[in-house]
Amino acid sequence: MSTTATAIDGAWDITVKAPGGEQKSIVTLKSEGDVLVGTISNEKFGVQDIEDGKFDGQTLSWKSKITSPMKLTVSYIATLDENNNISGHIKAAMAKILFSGTPVAK
Repeated sequence: MSTTATAIDGAWDITVKAPGGEQKSIVTLKSEGDVLVGTISNEKFGVQDIEDGKFDGQTLSWKSKITSPMKLTVSYIATLDENNNISGHIKAAMAKILFSGTPVAK
């Protein structure tokens, strides 16, 4: 397992800069080779499993499904910076929404 893969494993405090205001989530990630597994949890949408998760050593991507206010598959694309912070964007319907996050303190 690479150092970068080890760096992404664990829980992340994620802030989504949504049009209606910031939304906070906890994303738990685990890399298994180039496959990424885990969950996303927040007050508004509950817990969703990460689907189709991938990690190529630089870029992380995954999808999750929400059911409120409508059924929708949300796609996430992110990178890890030199300070071990995560940032990227979410594609939901026709919107592209920025997010960022930091590791949850252990």
